[in-house]
Amino acid sequence: MFKIIALLFLYLSVYFLPQNSAEAKPQNIPVYIYHLKPPLVVSAHEKTGVYYDIERYLNSHIAEYKFETVYIPRKRIDLMLEQKKLDGIVLGVNPVWFQDKDEDKYLWTARVLTDRDEIISLRDTPIEYFDLDSLKGKIVGGVRGFYYHGINELVNDGAIKRVNTASELDLFDLLLAKRIDFAVISRSTFDYIIGKQKRHMYFHLSKKPHDIFDRRILVPHSRKDVFEVVAPVIDHMAFDPEWQKLEKQYR
Repeated sequence: MFKIIALLFLYLSVYFLPQNSAEAKPQNIPVYIYHLKPPLVVSAHEKTGVYYDIERYLNSHIAEYKFETVYIPRKRIDLMLEQKKLDGIVLGVNPVWFQDKDEDKYLWTARVLTDRDEIISLRDTPIEYFDLDSLKGKIVGGVRGFYYHGINELVNDGAIKRVNTASELDLFDLLLAKRIDFAVISRSTFDYIIGKQKRHMYFHLSKKPHDIFDRRILVPHSRKDVFEVVAPVIDHMAFDPEWQKLEKQYR
């Protein structure tokens, strides 16, 4: 009787093992973001915007991980990276912003989208950006914690003054109130907001942008396992008609 029970237990163990393994839950991976602006984030509550579409795209193409977008301030991301406690990936960023031009401090995927920072001023007091010298003596509006190549250095040198806000959306109001001379605003955000609000007549875009850059995904070396799965999916995404169609709705 004992042998029969032992054999039965062994049979049940072998029978249910594959099923239990197949039903193992995917590992949760936070997708950290620090840009709360459309079209990147249209509504955090409703989970709409480019970043949430990327989250869903990753989840639909990767089975072993479950990605979830989480907003945290840039300073906290920097602290987590410094302390080597970042347990996820960072979406929508560029190596230059993290002092990683050689791309050896962190792992970097291909672009998820290309964006540009525009120099925005009022139409009745337009500013044309030629070089950093053309901005000296002005007051710039920017988002607290954001790094603007060259402009941060001008502020540190006292060549220009900077007024910080919580989001790029506030910069439009600062311009209209004439509290700043110009603002640095992503072209994707400018087109989305101005297109919705029909306020093109108030603002001037410099013919030369402040910067053109790719938004990518940063992965710490400690999560190389995640990078090796995510990177090929991002490589494929740019050529995927499904993604191209989805991306067009924000232009």
